[in-house]
Amino acid sequence: MNNEEKHVRETLEVVKKCIDSELAHLKMRRENILEERKYFNDYFNELKDDEKKDLLENELLDTNAYAYSLQFVARLGKQLKEPYFAGFTFKEKGEDEEENYYLSIHTLRQPETGAIVTTDWRAPVASLYYEAEPGKANFSAPAGVIEGDLLKKKRYVFKDGKLIKSTEIGMPSDDEMLCEVLNQNSDTHMKTILQTIQKEQYKIVRDYIEGIAVIQGCAGSGKSSIALHKVAYVLYAFRDRLKHGEVTIISPNSVFSEYISSVLPELGEESVKEFLFEDVIQYALKDLEDYKFTDRLSQQEIIQSSTPESIGYKRLAEYKSTMDFRNKVAEYVKYLRQNIFMAEDLDLDDDGGRKVPAELLHDLFYSTYSDLPIMQRTEKIAVFVAEQNKIRTPELIEKIKMELDFMLMSMSAPVLYRKMYSVYPEIADYAPANDSWEDACAVAIIYVALYEPDIAVNNFYIIADEAQDYVPVYIELLKIVYKGSNMLFVGDCNQKIMGNQGNFVKDIKSIIKKRPFRTYELNTNYRSTRQIVEYASKYQSQNTETNCVREGCSPVEIKAENTEQAAFEAQKYIKQAIEKGYENIAVICRSGAEARKFEGCIKKECFVSNKVNFKVLPLYIAKGLEYDFAIVWDMPADMMYTACTRAMHELLVIKKECDN
Repeated sequence: MNNEEKHVRETLEVVKKCIDSELAHLKMRRENILEERKYFNDYFNELKDDEKKDLLENELLDTNAYAYSLQFVARLGKQLKEPYFAGFTFKEKGEDEEENYYLSIHTLRQPETGAIVTTDWRAPVASLYYEAEPGKANFSAPAGVIEGDLLKKKRYVFKDGKLIKSTEIGMPSDDEMLCEVLNQNSDTHMKTILQTIQKEQYKIVRDYIEGIAVIQGCAGSGKSSIALHKVAYVLYAFRDRLKHGEVTIISPNSVFSEYISSVLPELGEESVKEFLFEDVIQYALKDLEDYKFTDRLSQQEIIQSSTPESIGYKRLAEYKSTMDFRNKVAEYVKYLRQNIFMAEDLDLDDDGGRKVPAELLHDLFYSTYSDLPIMQRTEKIAVFVAEQNKIRTPELIEKIKMELDFMLMSMSAPVLYRKMYSVYPEIADYAPANDSWEDACAVAIIYVALYEPDIAVNNFYIIADEAQDYVPVYIELLKIVYKGSNMLFVGDCNQKIMGNQGNFVKDIKSIIKKRPFRTYELNTNYRSTRQIVEYASKYQSQNTETNCVREGCSPVEIKAENTEQAAFEAQKYIKQAIEKGYENIAVICRSGAEARKFEGCIKKECFVSNKVNFKVLPLYIAKGLEYDFAIVWDMPADMMYTACTRAMHELLVIKKECDN
């Protein structure tokens, strides 16, 4: 047995000891919880309130400890399959002995002595693996900069706990190792990039987090993976400051959310809130139960349906994705603050004997009670008027409030939003028949400004993915809901498919004033081959240079008269792809309706086995995902770049005969 195999065996023995120890703790904590619950139920009537409180607090502590133990056992279970993924030898300056380090998803210690067996990939010393080449090296630790000699670095490949391969490397970007990983088939879950994370990617993960940051990355640059690695790093580095739920990820859709669901546990973390895009809007409008709006995906489906209705939706969406629309909403909120209450003389008696002059009501609303939320002021004014006039009957006070409420333009945020189009005639043509998600953002901004509901979210860090599709009015809403939070936006200016007309990086910087503001550029596509990237680049909305690390087959372009013929032609290529060993294959269409039609025409039973993950889906669901082999059918030119860059290894583009 060589030294490497011996170390693997010793590490696995420690993992098993830790599992046994943690299982014993689980059993003990479970018994404690059951005993506490039984005691609480048996003696409930005899316990004093402070005793009940103490028992409930103890049970909560034991329950949280039990949940943590379950997560720890799960991480240890993963470590049985992969004890560590990298290692290096470092000799600190002034020390006689060199020390071996092994990187894993969390720090593993000997149960008896507490000695470190494997080191968390996020620990300061781990930067030697990601950022330094063998030779003189240093890393920043809490105690200061540690200098020394990095003697060697290795990458390890395990399969079910057995060491398959160990390779000595210079940097994780070494071409041979990187291409070995990238040439593998895609997965139904996003991959971690712990083994191959590049130097520039690693710096983003560990960089300063205060303020606002934006990653502008080309397709396949790993920007979403970097963002999730950043989440894991934040949870590790700031664990003493964070409470449960203070880190949130905003995902573009439920499919993408499921796609990334396995990453954080693989990185050593579990508890992160995940919100879908519309969840933020619905949260801000949670008190408006009857308010309905068209969500983004439904709206995109209508726009891509090529019907008379789609033309109208597209025209409105194009305007409402502009900074001008956001500015109009912000200007209108200021207008409402100054004009929503139109004071009139208030009769307190049926015979008009007692009257409160309009001038006094105006001053009360706009001056005396200006520190209150706008929609709470009429109640305060009603109480003031009643006291001044010695009115004590609740019914009369309520009647006064109702009279004051009638002096408001409206108490409904959706109604007030529609009035905006009469206040500003230059945008009257963009008044909605049915509210879109952009309209809902505007309604939410107006509602929060007037009612000031308690929606403040105490989040330390926000990750917002697919940010190129965040229109200015939505960015404004994010600023309001997550006021004070540190944020990381991730996007690609060439992958806009939801109508955003502006530059998302500039929009974010001008709307969210929190500083510092940092941007990162990623220009290397690690997903697709050079041939696929060059083909897709013809359809870029902005000419940006993209680097590639892999070669492959040139994309194939064919034509078909209709969906039926396209499906027939696609079957031949799908069979060939399966014969080559590709396991994840997708047909990407412009809309959900077209995807369903295409799927109905294709005979999947002829080529799909249990080993093949085959999907037919619209682009607004496929974006952000990747496939070994992608087929793009009848895609508009402005969406082609996003669609084509879903392919990792091979791409087939089917165009309609009438297309140029």
